[in-house]
Amino acid sequence: MMVRAEADPSPWSAAALIRRGEAEAGAWRFRLDEEGWRDLAEALRHDPLPFVTLWADGRDVHALFLDGGERPLVASIEPYGGRYLGLSPVRPAAAPFERCVQDLWGFSAMDARDSRPWLDQGVWTATWPLSDRPGPVAWPPEPPDFRPVPADSMILGSGPADGGHHAPGHLRLALDGGGVVGQAEWRLGYAHRGVMARLPGLDADGAVRLAGRVVAGASVAHQSALCRAIESAVGQGADVATTRSRVLLAEIERAATHLHDLSRVARAAGAAALAAECERVREAILEQCGRVGGHRLLMDRVSPGGAGDPAMDDAAAAMAVGVADLLEAARDRLVRCRAWPGLEMRIVGVGVLELVAARTLGVGGVVGRASGREEDLRRLVPGYRREWLDSGVRRGGDVAARIDLRLTELGSVARVLRAAEGSAPAVARALPGVGEGVGCAEGPRGAVWYWVRIVEGRVAAAHVCDPALALASALEHVLVGSRAEDVAMIVRSFGLSAAGADL
Repeated sequence: MMVRAEADPSPWSAAALIRRGEAEAGAWRFRLDEEGWRDLAEALRHDPLPFVTLWADGRDVHALFLDGGERPLVASIEPYGGRYLGLSPVRPAAAPFERCVQDLWGFSAMDARDSRPWLDQGVWTATWPLSDRPGPVAWPPEPPDFRPVPADSMILGSGPADGGHHAPGHLRLALDGGGVVGQAEWRLGYAHRGVMARLPGLDADGAVRLAGRVVAGASVAHQSALCRAIESAVGQGADVATTRSRVLLAEIERAATHLHDLSRVARAAGAAALAAECERVREAILEQCGRVGGHRLLMDRVSPGGAGDPAMDDAAAAMAVGVADLLEAARDRLVRCRAWPGLEMRIVGVGVLELVAARTLGVGGVVGRASGREEDLRRLVPGYRREWLDSGVRRGGDVAARIDLRLTELGSVARVLRAAEGSAPAVARALPGVGEGVGCAEGPRGAVWYWVRIVEGRVAAAHVCDPALALASALEHVLVGSRAEDVAMIVRSFGLSAAGADL
């Protein structure tokens, strides 16, 4: 028996251990007991099963993985005495999610890498506000708890409300005498709006409307991911026109957000010509979105259900043609601006995120692909074809790689907008009254995931995962060793959204 187990390790894989639990949502969510959860944590030390996110629903803690890199697989456990074994020692990407679960529900992750608050700044009306028994508030609130720094370091802090044009977060840097960053740490939570508390009780349309206001520049991604989760839960797919419309809107949003992020990092790098050109093209795209589509940021252009609005689908097609024309016309000018020699000297080798760190911290999107990580979840989204996703990856992992990949993806967006008329339909299914579902979308800055439980047509519980949490963790790693004058440029090259990190 021992020889056979060593020859065929699959029964001991993390995915197999999860499936040994009790199936509770079809063939993708399984309940584990304490021993099973402990075995899972141990298996993850050696198994590369990709971790996606972790959340709670008031009763259980859930962890979402991608089996085979494609199939959602969820492990659930009911914390005993409000405690469960943390996964962050074996999946560091789980650390910020464990901190959020502690703040909102009071479930403590044992052996966690970091147990400090993330969302709770000490000014809520109760601790653990989403638990069945919220705790009392301590007053006055305690100051932010930062990691210790070397005794001879100089501390430099920025944010969250210092008048600068940056996300509402407190970035603390420890500098040595030569101005080199010795330690970097984010203190976020200032942009928390209680999205997890506001989604339950809403009908599908209301929930999708709220999702569209979670992160500016990713409205389509959030609404599409939630729509797919709802449709998966109730068993109804989208028709051909709706599928095609979502692809077109997602690519238009990708172009506008890439141009926004490019302009910001170019300004920080002193490349005024590139920044101005990006701003000009982005404004032309937003103007067309507002004029043709009814909203500059494409909010509420995506709705749940099998059949879409023909007028909205026609508007998406019209916008796609106009945006593709704009991107193709601007391509040569963007390339010339990028070729400015002073920019190359400023950005090459700066802010390097290694491939191993990107994988460990769960960084995808442009930032992950610029570090060599082949992680484009559009391959899992109905309506996309794999041959469209040819922007490739970069190996440098620096600011230059992130700029170049965004510019390359602008050309890819134009090609997708031209080719998307051939999108394949989703498969329609019967409509049950109760269910759970998971949905994803590849947003401009990375993968957006939603989990939702629907009861009698309304959201009973939900979870939102935005790429900002992984980006914030990666920035702490990247900024260590960087020059102080490069910090703003590096942060902007990541496209970090505090709103996405502080759900």
